[in-house]
Amino acid sequence: MTSTDDGDRPVDRFEAARNTALQHRDGGTCFHCQHDRCGQHAWAIEELARHPGGRKLLRQLGFPISSDESTEEGQPR
Repeated sequence: MTSTDDGDRPVDRFEAARNTALQHRDGGTCFHCQHDRCGQHAWAIEELARHPGGRKLLRQLGFPISSDESTEEGQPR
């Protein structure tokens, strides 16, 4: 496996999204932030919203995420 393959694993994407969301809590920033905007943070919120554990974290961080678990990818709505 090459180093570029490492980031394609779902667990790695989830962990990267989790870390980004935690860096931004309470108005924090990351090295991707530019002029009060961060595309990485927007991606992280979307990625976390796809997973039950991610939705739980988002709720803990104060994001208005519905508790409807049926919105997972591949699940009926």
